[in-house]
Amino acid sequence: MKANSSPPDPRNNPSDVNTPPADPVPTPTDTPVEPSPTAPPTPSASSSVEVTYSTLASATTLPDTPQIPLWPPEYVDLERFNTLLGDAHVLRWVGQPIEDIRNLFHKPVILDDETVIDVETLKVPGFIAISDAMTVTGPSGNPVPAHDHIAQVLERDGLLICTFQWHKERYGVPLDTRQPIPEELFQEAFVKNEAHHAGAIVPGQRRDATGNWMASFGGHNEPGSYHAGLYGDDGFVAVAHRLVFPDFVTQTQARGYTDSMICWMGLLNPFIKFPADYNGGDPTAVYDRATLKTILKNGLLAALGDRNAVAFLNDPANMTYCAEYMYINLNTVLYPFNKAGLTAVLDGDTVKADRILAIQAQHNRREPTILTQRTTDVAFERLLARNPSNPEFDAGNIAMPMLPESLPALDQVMASQGNAVEPTSLPFPPFNISHILRRAFRVMLPRDRGHDPQKIAAAQVRMMAYVEVALAQQLGLEHTPANDPRRQQLQQFSKLVQQQLAQEFESYDAFDQVMDRVLQQADKMLVGFGDRTRFVPPSIYVALGQQDGDDNLPKGWGFQLECVGALISQKTIGNPADRVPLSWRKIQLQSPYMRGDDVKLLQGALIRAGLSLVVDGIFGPTSEAKVKEYQRRQGLSASGIIDNATRSQLLKPFQGIQSVL
Repeated sequence: MKANSSPPDPRNNPSDVNTPPADPVPTPTDTPVEPSPTAPPTPSASSSVEVTYSTLASATTLPDTPQIPLWPPEYVDLERFNTLLGDAHVLRWVGQPIEDIRNLFHKPVILDDETVIDVETLKVPGFIAISDAMTVTGPSGNPVPAHDHIAQVLERDGLLICTFQWHKERYGVPLDTRQPIPEELFQEAFVKNEAHHAGAIVPGQRRDATGNWMASFGGHNEPGSYHAGLYGDDGFVAVAHRLVFPDFVTQTQARGYTDSMICWMGLLNPFIKFPADYNGGDPTAVYDRATLKTILKNGLLAALGDRNAVAFLNDPANMTYCAEYMYINLNTVLYPFNKAGLTAVLDGDTVKADRILAIQAQHNRREPTILTQRTTDVAFERLLARNPSNPEFDAGNIAMPMLPESLPALDQVMASQGNAVEPTSLPFPPFNISHILRRAFRVMLPRDRGHDPQKIAAAQVRMMAYVEVALAQQLGLEHTPANDPRRQQLQQFSKLVQQQLAQEFESYDAFDQVMDRVLQQADKMLVGFGDRTRFVPPSIYVALGQQDGDDNLPKGWGFQLECVGALISQKTIGNPADRVPLSWRKIQLQSPYMRGDDVKLLQGALIRAGLSLVVDGIFGPTSEAKVKEYQRRQGLSASGIIDNATRSQLLKPFQGIQSVL
């Protein structure tokens, strides 16, 4: 990477946009705000567009586009990888140490007392190295730059839509279909495929140790402070997806759309509010072009100081959780962040569009704007109750790239190529109930991957009985009385599914046809309960990014997602020939108490061994007592000190789950 002595101009070409005078503190207005969207109608099939997808956002099919190599599994140092923690330890989710990184995205599923199957829940082509720190110590024991690899990938792909996974924290924890599954496990492992958060990794810049500017990265998600505007703990693992556009979309247009998404993310984040329900049960406010435009319009008006727009976005019906926030921004290809696109959202008001572009230009000059700093309007700020900020965006390290004024909306490009789309449809649609159920069964209980079909079928029947409880929560019916007609309808659906799936099938295709009919019935019977009819769980990006031939997923148009790799800490990546052993300290009770991530790691291992304690990274008397108890169980000297022998036993790789059968 070539260092610069001054901040690079972040794709900011003044000739592309007519920038009006700066307006640092927008004047509040009383512009009427469109009402909150009403409950959407029952889903109907929209016309699909048959196009060929081969041109990526970076136009990697062009000969001058570099191919960025991914790190293969053997370059991941498992000893170091197993020592890294995400944030799941606070939830007492402690998976087994991994002995083969190629099995990271695998799940043991117990079918009956004699049968455990190994299910590969998703596929990744390789690993992308990343870390928040500028420089980290690699497996060789030497300092290595931590942003080079991710910066190269972002330069190629424009941005990465990422799904953060619990697979590392819950590795080896089986899905047991023999008995009712705890609600938490059912939701996280079965319904959501361990996907717990969604965000975007975007191009950024930062000063290096010598003070020069270097290519870097930043993070956009909701709420803004989550992961501090970066990637997060080194123990996180995220599956990354890039956008794939039809082959008639030019390289300039494709990059323009990803840049536009980055602009919308930066503008909306200070004003969009995060709901209490962030697990996908929150109703999706955006489900067609009209509701998309309403959200975007109120975001723009809020950026101009409009109190009515802020009140609209404060309405619980219009709040968005992380995955829905990404979903909204993906659909902004209908309204590029240039004067034409902004004017279309603002119903022809070019003056307001110019003011938004002025805010964009100010931000790219690293000047404070309403997006990054409180205004002098006390009433406006009190109503806004700003989200925790994104420190990297606030510092100007994440730009709002300037778009060519000639960039059209993506549906216009589609139409110009003879691929007209249904006017109300979205290029990236949400899930319905049937999509969620279908995907869960397809991934966790696959009949077409060489497993015993009868045992899989029996497990599916049992799982459908458990689904009723989870669906009640997903649909907002968990607190309704048993005699409520909607609960009775849900019970009828559950019985119908069990009856349909209990029969024997001659082939997977025969089963597939019955499952199709059952899930079509799900949409007819269940959609319309309250306001929860469409969903955008974090797993939607993994499901669509896998491209595994599931024809039952929602049909969008204009672009697709493609899985490009798993983000993994740069601390774990290096040539196996250059590795040096980890240095471990002896952990024991002393004054002051020993603290650190190594203490957290071993406290988590004690929990995995069946002992009850809090993972706080502080080795006090309680931790010492638990170590002694563990040592006695293992036949070790009960010293209360975590020495080499105790640590090796605690961190021993997972050997199987036969003990639970």
